[in-house]
Amino acid sequence: MNNEKTAPGQEASLGQSDLLLKSIKKRIVPTEHSDPTVEPLFINFSHGAFLGDDFFLDVGVITLESIDYAQNPDRVGDFAVLTRLAMSKRTMIGIRDQINSLLTPGGTAKSVTSSD
Repeated sequence: MNNEKTAPGQEASLGQSDLLLKSIKKRIVPTEHSDPTVEPLFINFSHGAFLGDDFFLDVGVITLESIDYAQNPDRVGDFAVLTRLAMSKRTMIGIRDQINSLLTPGGTAKSVTSSD
C-alpha cells in the first residue's frame, strides 16, 4: 500500500458505472482535516489490505482524468488516497455488517464497536 504503487489487472467500479482501467496507480494526497459534520470526506474508491491481524483501508478518489480514455489511452487509474484507516479485523467485520444492513431494504444504521 505504498505511494506510487500500481495494481495491475484491477477493475475499478465507481458507483453505478464500471471502469475498464487496466491498473490503479496509488498516490497519497496530503489534506487538511476538517469537521466531518460540516465538510464530509467524499470518496469514490477504496483499497483494503490485511497485515497480520490488522486491516488497512485507503480511501480517496479516482480522478476524472483517469476515466477520460482519450487522455488516458493506457487506462491507468490515478487513485488519490485522501486518508488511510487502520483497524482490527473485528472492527472491519463490524463495518462490513453495518454496510450490509444499510444496503438491505429497510435496513438501519448500527454502531460499530470494538474492544481493541
